[in-house]
Amino acid sequence: MAEFCLECWNKINETNDPKSKYIISKDLDLCEGCGEWTYVIVMERKYYYFRKLRFFIIPFKIICKVLYTIWRILLLPYLIYQYKKAKK
Repeated sequence: MAEFCLECWNKINETNDPKSKYIISKDLDLCEGCGEWTYVIVMERKYYYFRKLRFFIIPFKIICKVLYTIWRILLLPYLIYQYKKAKK
């Protein structure tokens, strides 16, 4: 895989991606775009968009879990009744 610094990567792909979208090397490497010793992109982070949208997604997860818990509590007497009825 070719090693590019973030600036060259954005220039080649005509994007303006932030540094947080990629895992950057800890050591200096030779960038194949500009030919300078700089920190290069190792790989793209997984779940980037999930982290970016987490403040939008988490409230829905919490609401769904609360509703599910209430539903199970309301359903519990019926399930106990069905269990005792089937046992007879």
